[in-house]
Amino acid sequence: THLPYQVGPLIVALFFRTGVLAIGASTLAFVFDVTGSMYDDLVQVIEGASKILETSLKRPKRPLYNFALVPFHDPEIGPVTITTDPKKFQYELRELYVQGGGDCPEMSIGAIKIALEISLPGSFIYVFTDARSKDYRLTHEVLQLIQQKQSQVVFVLTGDCDDREHIGYKVYEEIASTSSGQVFHLDKKQVNEVLKWVEEAVQASKVHLLSTDHLTMAVNTWQIPFDPSLKEVTVSLSGPSPAIEIRDPLGEVISKGSGLNELLNIHNSAKVVNVKDPEPGTWTVKVYSGRHSVRITGLSTIDFRAGFSRKPTLDFKKTSSRPVQGLFPVSFLQNHNCLGEVDRLELLSITGELLKTLPVKYYPDRKPYGLWNISDFLPPDEAFFVKIMGYDKDDYLFQRVSSVSFSSIIPGKRFQLYLNVHLSYLNYLKLLSNLIFNLESSSMSWEIDRVSLSDEGFYECSAASSAGTGHAQTFLDPPPMIQVPNNVTVVPGEGAILTCLTLSTVRYNLTWQRNGKDVRLKEPLRIRVMSNLSLEVKTVKFTDAGKYNCIASNEGGSTTASVFLTVQEPPRVVISPKNQTFTEGSEVSIRCSATGYPKPTVVWTHNDILTPEGTLIIRKAIRKDAGLYGCLASNSAGTEKQTSNLIYIEGPTLTIVQSEILVALGDTTIMECKTTGIPPPQVKWFKGDLELRASAFLIIDSHRGLLKIQETQDLDAGDYTCVATNDAGRASGKITLDVGSPPVFTQEPSDESVDIGSNITLPCYVQGYPEPKVKWRRLNGASLFSRPFAVSSISQLRTGFRVYALHEYIKMPNCSSNSFFVQVTPLIGVSPATANVIEGQQLTLPCMLLAGNPIPDRRWIKNSMLVPNPYVNVRSDGSLHLERVRLQDGGDYTCMASNVAGTNNKTTTVNVYVLPVIQHGQQIFSTIEGIPVTLPCKASGVPKPSIAWSKGEQILPSNMKFSAGSDGSLYVVSPGGEETGEYVCTATNAAGYFLNMFHVIVKPRVSRPGDQQGNDYDKPIEISVIAGEDVTLPCEVKSLPPPIITWAKEMQHTFLPLGSMKISETQVSDSGMYICVATNIAGNVTQSVKLNVHVPPKIRRGPRVMKVHVGHRVDIPCSAQGIPPPAITWFKGRSTVLMDGGQFIHSPDGALSISKVQLSDAGVYKCVASNVAGTEGKTLFLIFLSEPPTIDDLDPPYNSAFQERVANQRVAFPCPAKGIPKPVIKWLRNGRELTGSEPGISILEDGTLLIIASVTPSDNGEYVCMAVNEAGSTERKYNLKVHVPPSIIGAATPSEVAVILNQEISLECRAKGFPFPDIHWFKDGNLISLGFAPEGSLPLDLIAVDLCHIVPLIWDIPETWSNRMHLNMPLHQSQWSLFP
Repeated sequence: THLPYQVGPLIVALFFRTGVLAIGASTLAFVFDVTGSMYDDLVQVIEGASKILETSLKRPKRPLYNFALVPFHDPEIGPVTITTDPKKFQYELRELYVQGGGDCPEMSIGAIKIALEISLPGSFIYVFTDARSKDYRLTHEVLQLIQQKQSQVVFVLTGDCDDREHIGYKVYEEIASTSSGQVFHLDKKQVNEVLKWVEEAVQASKVHLLSTDHLTMAVNTWQIPFDPSLKEVTVSLSGPSPAIEIRDPLGEVISKGSGLNELLNIHNSAKVVNVKDPEPGTWTVKVYSGRHSVRITGLSTIDFRAGFSRKPTLDFKKTSSRPVQGLFPVSFLQNHNCLGEVDRLELLSITGELLKTLPVKYYPDRKPYGLWNISDFLPPDEAFFVKIMGYDKDDYLFQRVSSVSFSSIIPGKRFQLYLNVHLSYLNYLKLLSNLIFNLESSSMSWEIDRVSLSDEGFYECSAASSAGTGHAQTFLDPPPMIQVPNNVTVVPGEGAILTCLTLSTVRYNLTWQRNGKDVRLKEPLRIRVMSNLSLEVKTVKFTDAGKYNCIASNEGGSTTASVFLTVQEPPRVVISPKNQTFTEGSEVSIRCSATGYPKPTVVWTHNDILTPEGTLIIRKAIRKDAGLYGCLASNSAGTEKQTSNLIYIEGPTLTIVQSEILVALGDTTIMECKTTGIPPPQVKWFKGDLELRASAFLIIDSHRGLLKIQETQDLDAGDYTCVATNDAGRASGKITLDVGSPPVFTQEPSDESVDIGSNITLPCYVQGYPEPKVKWRRLNGASLFSRPFAVSSISQLRTGFRVYALHEYIKMPNCSSNSFFVQVTPLIGVSPATANVIEGQQLTLPCMLLAGNPIPDRRWIKNSMLVPNPYVNVRSDGSLHLERVRLQDGGDYTCMASNVAGTNNKTTTVNVYVLPVIQHGQQIFSTIEGIPVTLPCKASGVPKPSIAWSKGEQILPSNMKFSAGSDGSLYVVSPGGEETGEYVCTATNAAGYFLNMFHVIVKPRVSRPGDQQGNDYDKPIEISVIAGEDVTLPCEVKSLPPPIITWAKEMQHTFLPLGSMKISETQVSDSGMYICVATNIAGNVTQSVKLNVHVPPKIRRGPRVMKVHVGHRVDIPCSAQGIPPPAITWFKGRSTVLMDGGQFIHSPDGALSISKVQLSDAGVYKCVASNVAGTEGKTLFLIFLSEPPTIDDLDPPYNSAFQERVANQRVAFPCPAKGIPKPVIKWLRNGRELTGSEPGISILEDGTLLIIASVTPSDNGEYVCMAVNEAGSTERKYNLKVHVPPSIIGAATPSEVAVILNQEISLECRAKGFPFPDIHWFKDGNLISLGFAPEGSLPLDLIAVDLCHIVPLIWDIPETWSNRMHLNMPLHQSQWSLFP
């Protein structure tokens, strides 16, 4: 049964922020993962938070009202902090302490839910974690809160448990998409970069222009109108290889330096840019990336809100944040002085695709202003954004997008108990109680959010109204409860059992489905439901992997749970190219890709050296980089290795042995080009542009660079080019061949008769190349010329006998007159004394006849025996040629030329060499480390070859490690890891060399420091390191092929690369016992390594200044953290504080206690915390001792409280108060404070002196000096009495009084003064003793003439003042003259 509902309108409100929203109405919330692996992130967040707060508080419009901190780790969340005090927020952030390991997953969604609940609407929530979510089932509630609060959630991920296909990670993307947030993937060291962007992003008046998410790589372009109210626009792109291009309304690209500001740029993760004060108009934004999300926001006073209602309304407060399969109206609420209107409304998908366009009618007279109702529209089934477009008062087009995406509430999605009630889906009853609802419908429902077995029972609904009361009952049978013990992981071919534990109060039925179909239908023999209702999958295949749903049903309903079957796939490696050549200095790359599940770990191996995974790139390659590279991929399902052969090549170099050659016609010509290169280059010969091919007369050795021309002819002369080529390049050289022709007499001398004394010319015309030299001589050996002669330019000899025509290669027979004849002894040209030739090659021994007459006879003799034989050929030029030399052809060969004139011979010794050959045998030798091995190398050849052994490019000498046997074998004395590899035996003699390669495999043994000293293998190696530093855990295995190395930490196994393990930037969670296991065909060995990660001391912040009273006790805190716990030392100044157990006490928590503080204890105290990882002494304490005020005793007359002064005198009351700190002094007169501004009164020297310039009787009273500091107060009192000197009224003028004799008269003497003066009468200088006369009058019974002197005397004046009184008080008198 589904909840009845009605389709309703969408209400959109457009408003100016200055008129609607209060400034500072948002919350900045940090949701932080406090597991041990997040230590580096926490340090950066603490630093970045202070900058964010500082920048935010300086803004004219403060965007933040309060701050929230929600820490979490599995299984706890909290304690939660919510405060309006930024200092409190920073303090709580600094107090966070990471703990535990870096386990995946974590309780992140629950923490986000709490952050949304406690934060204000429109808040900024940032989530910092390196793990996917464990409590992803709370995602639905989080999405509801986001749509309700319209807040943004941004994820800063430094890890995701290496599985972005897991639902625990995908909910992050769903939450970010719904809230217009983003997911940033970073390295640990890049968190600070994102925080700098957050510092700029947290602003008031933030509006949304675009929000899209794309699951595949794409290039997207948007045209967005920027209206004049936009003061800043920001484009944020999250995804691999991000790129952003922005063009202004004129089509110009905005770049750095021309208005574009780069706020964040993290390679392969994120990029954020912004433009300030953009020109109004249509801008173009283009982005490039892989799977990515785009957010475009701005700062503006214009924004809108969308609400949903069952029917049209003009009260936005009556709308809800989500539709129920209904409509929504849109309202644009703005200031009255801003005229603008909404033109249309669009619904956009998450990817930015247009779903629906709705026109918006404008009602200018409607109040409240800017409220629109769009009715009769059903919301789409998928999540959607609301986009509005319109025109402002200046007809500029504007665009805004909702800050969150909306999704419809689907009725019937939750279990509900209906009691004939209909309630708007947004109104929930949370409690059973007597509640009064103002409902438009006549029915109501009560929803049980999460039904459990405890909810079973009868429920009664009571409805009461003025017409009476009604009751209805129903019984609730809860649907079954399902618990999934665990997901299942198997390798192919194994069996798997999937289990769902079901709890139900009544009988239930359990079925298994996959992709909506019963799993048993496809292969019932292989997949079956067991008796306990678990699902058994036999002989698991790769296609079996995925999600399986178990559905439990009973009378109360059904419940579905999912069990994931993971099928591990052994690695499959593809390496390209398989073979590759390179030259020195070039860049080489080898690609290696591996598939499998779990994702294989890929490493490269070359000469037992591991290199990072991925494409192997060698820059500036050298010859040593050649070799066999292996790509090794491994996961828990297996290991596979593929190899690529990297071959070093070197371009050919060519050396011309003789660049110009002159050879006689018919002789053999040998041209040689010596070449070097890797691989050895092939040599081709060209004459001109024509390539030469081997023939009977043309012999070409392309390997040795030889060109041999048999019986050279004139046509063979010319330029020859030898071209050497190999895979690395080519080189060429030029050789010029000249063919010499023997001298030819074109006109020979003839017999001549001549008279004595006559001249005779004997002609001798000769041709040849090079030009022959002509030489004449007599037959009898006498001097050619017995008298002066002349030789013509054509070599005519005047007189004559016999002539020879010669050039440097050929001596031709003479021509002479018939009357003269000469016999010439044979002359043979120079021939090599020794000729070395390799068995099977050709051999030609020359026998060039240079002279002889008559023509000599030539013969060849070998070892005193005549030749030829069947294998020997004597050519027409007399040379001896062997086509294929045999070993027995060696010996002495003599060419003998003889005629009647004599004999001449030349002997050449022929040495026949045989190339070395190494006897074939075993080539792979396997041994265990330390056990000797002998590599045989039996070689034969002529001469006997010498044997040399090498490994790599190093010749192996005979030493403690290697010993060479007499038969050429190599004895490896004690093989170890260094001896593993390829060995080459080289047999060399004069004929050449022969190579044979041997592979030695040394089975592994784990070496560790100190093993040679006989340390116990069972005792683990203990290594200590300071947190944050790199550490290498030794597990050196000397073996080929490389063994499989696995590492285990306690019971948590982690597969790591071959050999010793390096841990970068160690953390406290890395501490523990590690076990290295090396395995190959020889077996396995283990090594335990105990790692202690030390943390340098860190002293918590405490009070920098402490104040204490003298004599009181003070405790100076010094709380330090570190691993191991640091020792605390206290210093006062530069001296160590001695803890005597009395005055100074050192508490266990590091605090310094001073029992009774003295003045001498004041000073600077320093707390130093030390452990093996370091020392910290940053914290300083300055102790001020306080002392109550005191007033020293004063010298007379101020040592008395009673002070008397005469009127008009100056009075200065001292108050020398002192104390620590310096006291504040104030003066009171008769209980009222004096400020010093009263007439005639001054307070000087900080109150230590009160001055009355001229005292009067009105100044009489009590004067109190009060000194006060934080340690106490004191006072000194003065009682001032001011005396006025006596004066007689009218005494300035003497008076005369006339009286009648014998009559009584009274003389008045009116006086004044303070205290009132005594009056005395004198007559002629004599004191008159009288009784009391009132008011100073003098009664006279006898009239006489006398002088009346009145001298007032003051009584009861202190003795100390008597003299002063007499000095300061003048005599006041008045005279009367009496005349009878």
